[in-house]
Amino acid sequence: MQTLDKELSRHVEVARTEPVPVERYGVPWVWIVSHPLWVEVDRLQSFVPDDHALVALREAIDSTLAYEGSVLNELTRECTSGVDARVIMRAWLLQIVYSLADPKRVREGLGYNMLWRWFVGFLLRSEPLPEARAFIHDIRMVSAHPQAIDIVHRCLTHGALADVDTEEFSINYGLLHTLRAHHHLEARRMEVPDPVLRTRREHGGQAVAG
Repeated sequence: MQTLDKELSRHVEVARTEPVPVERYGVPWVWIVSHPLWVEVDRLQSFVPDDHALVALREAIDSTLAYEGSVLNELTRECTSGVDARVIMRAWLLQIVYSLADPKRVREGLGYNMLWRWFVGFLLRSEPLPEARAFIHDIRMVSAHPQAIDIVHRCLTHGALADVDTEEFSINYGLLHTLRAHHHLEARRMEVPDPVLRTRREHGGQAVAG
Protein backbone atom coordinates (compact mmCIF):
# COMPACT_ATOMS: atom_id res chain seq x y z
CA MET A 1 0.00 0.00 0.00
CA GLN A 2 2.84 2.40 0.81
CA THR A 3 4.46 1.62 -2.51
CA LEU A 4 1.14 2.18 -4.23
CA ASP A 5 0.73 5.55 -2.50
CA LYS A 6 4.20 6.63 -3.58
CA GLU A 7 4.11 5.32 -7.13
CA LEU A 8 0.41 5.37 -8.02
CA SER A 9 0.84 7.21 -11.33
CA ARG A 10 3.48 4.73 -12.50
CA HIS A 11 1.35 1.73 -11.55
CA VAL A 12 -1.67 3.21 -13.30
CA GLU A 13 0.41 3.76 -16.43
CA VAL A 14 1.52 0.11 -16.38
CA ALA A 15 -2.10 -0.97 -15.81
CA ARG A 16 -3.05 0.56 -19.16
CA THR A 17 -1.44 -2.43 -20.86
CA GLU A 18 -1.53 -5.17 -18.21
CA PRO A 19 -3.15 -5.79 -14.78
CA VAL A 20 -1.11 -4.69 -11.77
CA PRO A 21 -1.42 -6.64 -8.47
CA VAL A 22 -1.43 -4.68 -5.23
CA GLU A 23 -0.49 -6.36 -1.94
CA ARG A 24 -1.42 -5.40 1.60
CA TYR A 25 0.70 -6.76 4.44
CA GLY A 26 2.32 -9.11 1.94
CA VAL A 27 -1.00 -10.58 0.83
CA PRO A 28 -2.67 -9.96 -2.58
CA TRP A 29 -5.35 -7.31 -2.02
CA VAL A 30 -6.59 -5.74 -5.27
CA TRP A 31 -5.68 -5.50 -8.93
CA ILE A 32 -5.48 -2.34 -11.01
CA VAL A 33 -7.04 -3.09 -14.39
CA SER A 34 -7.60 -0.76 -17.32
CA HIS A 35 -11.19 -0.17 -18.38
CA PRO A 36 -10.80 -1.67 -21.89
CA LEU A 37 -9.20 -4.81 -20.44
CA TRP A 38 -11.88 -5.14 -17.76
CA VAL A 39 -14.66 -4.80 -20.36
CA GLU A 40 -13.01 -7.46 -22.51
CA VAL A 41 -12.67 -9.85 -19.58
CA ASP A 42 -16.20 -9.13 -18.33
CA ARG A 43 -17.94 -9.59 -21.67
CA LEU A 44 -19.88 -12.85 -21.86
CA GLN A 45 -19.31 -12.91 -25.61
CA SER A 46 -15.74 -14.02 -24.91
CA PHE A 47 -17.12 -17.33 -23.59
CA VAL A 48 -19.13 -18.07 -26.73
CA PRO A 49 -17.64 -20.42 -29.37
CA ASP A 50 -18.84 -19.30 -32.81
CA ASP A 51 -19.75 -22.84 -33.86
CA HIS A 52 -21.63 -23.86 -30.71
CA ALA A 53 -25.20 -25.11 -31.18
CA LEU A 54 -26.56 -22.52 -28.75
CA VAL A 55 -25.34 -19.72 -31.02
CA ALA A 56 -27.52 -20.91 -33.90
CA LEU A 57 -30.40 -21.59 -31.53
CA ARG A 58 -30.13 -18.06 -30.09
CA GLU A 59 -30.39 -16.65 -33.61
CA ALA A 60 -33.43 -18.83 -34.28
CA ILE A 61 -35.33 -17.89 -31.14
CA ASP A 62 -34.50 -14.19 -31.52
CA SER A 63 -35.83 -14.24 -35.10
CA THR A 64 -39.05 -15.76 -33.79
CA LEU A 65 -39.34 -13.38 -30.84
CA ALA A 66 -38.88 -10.37 -33.11
CA TYR A 67 -42.47 -10.80 -34.34
CA GLU A 68 -44.02 -11.33 -30.91
CA GLY A 69 -43.68 -7.89 -29.33
CA SER A 70 -47.22 -7.62 -27.95
CA VAL A 71 -47.13 -11.07 -26.34
CA LEU A 72 -43.71 -10.46 -24.83
CA ASN A 73 -44.71 -7.06 -23.47
CA GLU A 74 -47.72 -8.67 -21.81
CA LEU A 75 -45.55 -11.41 -20.31
CA THR A 76 -42.96 -8.89 -19.12
CA ARG A 77 -45.65 -7.09 -17.12
CA GLU A 78 -46.50 -10.40 -15.44
CA CYS A 79 -42.89 -11.25 -14.56
CA THR A 80 -42.03 -10.90 -10.88
CA SER A 81 -38.26 -11.13 -11.33
CA GLY A 82 -37.96 -7.71 -12.98
CA VAL A 83 -36.37 -9.04 -16.18
CA ASP A 84 -37.65 -8.93 -19.73
CA ALA A 85 -39.82 -11.84 -20.82
CA ARG A 86 -37.35 -12.55 -23.65
CA VAL A 87 -34.82 -13.60 -21.01
CA ILE A 88 -37.41 -15.85 -19.39
CA MET A 89 -38.37 -17.36 -22.75
CA ARG A 90 -34.76 -18.22 -23.56
CA ALA A 91 -34.28 -19.66 -20.06
CA TRP A 92 -37.31 -21.90 -20.54
CA LEU A 93 -35.96 -22.91 -23.94
CA LEU A 94 -32.79 -24.11 -22.17
CA GLN A 95 -34.95 -26.27 -19.92
CA ILE A 96 -36.65 -27.80 -22.98
CA VAL A 97 -33.59 -28.43 -25.15
CA TYR A 98 -31.57 -29.95 -22.30
CA SER A 99 -34.56 -31.90 -20.90
CA LEU A 100 -34.13 -30.46 -17.42
CA ALA A 101 -36.81 -31.67 -15.02
CA ASP A 102 -37.15 -28.40 -13.15
CA PRO A 103 -36.47 -24.70 -13.90
CA LYS A 104 -34.36 -24.67 -10.73
CA ARG A 105 -31.67 -26.47 -12.74
CA VAL A 106 -31.68 -23.63 -15.26
CA ARG A 107 -31.24 -21.02 -12.53
CA GLU A 108 -28.41 -23.03 -10.96
CA GLY A 109 -26.70 -23.41 -14.33
CA LEU A 110 -26.79 -19.68 -14.94
CA GLY A 111 -24.69 -19.27 -11.81
CA TYR A 112 -21.63 -20.89 -13.38
CA ASN A 113 -22.31 -21.52 -17.08
CA MET A 114 -21.31 -18.32 -18.86
CA LEU A 115 -22.49 -19.65 -22.23
CA TRP A 116 -25.97 -20.17 -20.81
CA ARG A 117 -25.88 -16.73 -19.26
CA TRP A 118 -25.05 -15.20 -22.64
CA PHE A 119 -27.77 -17.30 -24.31
CA VAL A 120 -30.58 -15.98 -22.12
CA GLY A 121 -29.54 -12.39 -22.81
CA PHE A 122 -26.99 -11.09 -20.31
CA LEU A 123 -24.05 -9.08 -21.66
CA LEU A 124 -21.58 -9.02 -18.78
CA ARG A 125 -20.33 -11.66 -16.37
CA SER A 126 -20.63 -9.14 -13.53
CA GLU A 127 -24.35 -8.54 -14.10
CA PRO A 128 -26.32 -9.82 -11.11
CA LEU A 129 -28.74 -12.67 -11.74
CA PRO A 130 -32.42 -12.24 -10.83
CA GLU A 131 -33.53 -13.50 -7.43
CA ALA A 132 -33.88 -17.26 -7.76
CA ARG A 133 -37.43 -17.76 -6.48
CA ALA A 134 -38.91 -15.01 -8.65
CA PHE A 135 -36.95 -16.18 -11.71
CA ILE A 136 -38.14 -19.77 -11.30
CA HIS A 137 -41.70 -18.53 -10.81
CA ASP A 138 -41.49 -16.59 -14.07
CA ILE A 139 -40.21 -19.60 -16.03
CA ARG A 140 -43.15 -21.65 -14.74
CA MET A 141 -45.54 -18.83 -15.60
CA VAL A 142 -44.23 -18.61 -19.16
CA SER A 143 -44.29 -22.40 -19.60
CA ALA A 144 -48.03 -22.33 -18.85
CA HIS A 145 -48.81 -19.53 -21.31
CA PRO A 146 -50.38 -20.83 -24.58
CA GLN A 147 -48.74 -18.26 -26.84
CA ALA A 148 -45.33 -18.74 -25.23
CA ILE A 149 -45.65 -22.49 -25.75
CA ASP A 150 -46.52 -21.88 -29.40
CA ILE A 151 -43.50 -19.59 -29.85
CA VAL A 152 -41.06 -22.18 -28.48
CA HIS A 153 -42.75 -24.96 -30.46
CA ARG A 154 -42.38 -22.99 -33.70
CA CYS A 155 -38.74 -22.27 -32.93
CA LEU A 156 -37.94 -25.95 -32.44
CA THR A 157 -40.08 -27.50 -35.17
CA HIS A 158 -40.23 -25.08 -38.11
CA GLY A 159 -36.74 -25.56 -39.50
CA ALA A 160 -34.95 -23.48 -36.89
CA LEU A 161 -32.74 -26.42 -35.96
CA ALA A 162 -31.87 -27.35 -39.53
CA ASP A 163 -28.34 -25.97 -39.22
CA VAL A 164 -27.86 -26.74 -35.53
CA ASP A 165 -25.73 -29.57 -34.15
CA THR A 166 -28.59 -31.18 -32.25
CA GLU A 167 -26.25 -33.76 -30.67
CA GLU A 168 -25.62 -31.03 -28.09
CA PHE A 169 -29.26 -31.18 -27.03
CA SER A 170 -31.72 -33.68 -25.63
CA ILE A 171 -34.92 -31.90 -26.59
CA ASN A 172 -38.00 -32.75 -24.56
CA TYR A 173 -40.48 -32.73 -27.43
CA GLY A 174 -42.85 -34.85 -25.36
CA LEU A 175 -43.32 -32.11 -22.76
CA LEU A 176 -43.74 -29.46 -25.44
CA HIS A 177 -46.37 -31.47 -27.35
CA THR A 178 -48.21 -32.31 -24.12
CA LEU A 179 -48.40 -28.63 -23.14
CA ARG A 180 -49.65 -27.63 -26.59
CA ALA A 181 -52.24 -30.42 -26.65
CA HIS A 182 -53.50 -29.43 -23.19
CA HIS A 183 -54.02 -25.80 -24.16
CA HIS A 184 -55.60 -26.66 -27.50
CA LEU A 185 -58.06 -28.91 -25.67
CA GLU A 186 -58.84 -26.14 -23.19
CA ALA A 187 -59.38 -23.71 -26.06
CA ARG A 188 -61.85 -26.08 -27.75
CA ARG A 189 -63.72 -26.52 -24.48
CA MET A 190 -64.08 -22.77 -24.19
CA GLU A 191 -65.44 -22.58 -27.74
CA VAL A 192 -68.12 -25.25 -27.18
CA PRO A 193 -70.92 -23.97 -24.88
CA ASP A 194 -72.22 -26.07 -22.05
CA PRO A 195 -75.21 -28.20 -23.28
CA VAL A 196 -77.48 -26.95 -20.48
CA LEU A 197 -76.62 -23.33 -21.18
CA ARG A 198 -77.14 -23.86 -24.91
CA THR A 199 -80.58 -25.40 -24.24
CA ARG A 200 -81.53 -22.46 -22.01
CA ARG A 201 -80.52 -19.98 -24.70
CA GLU A 202 -82.56 -21.83 -27.28
CA HIS A 203 -85.67 -21.72 -25.03
CA GLY A 204 -85.54 -18.12 -23.95
CA GLY A 205 -83.34 -18.63 -20.93
CA GLN A 206 -85.63 -21.19 -19.24
CA ALA A 207 -84.33 -24.50 -18.07
CA VAL A 208 -85.87 -27.41 -19.94
CA ALA A 209 -86.56 -30.69 -18.23
CA GLY A 210 -85.02 -33.68 -19.88
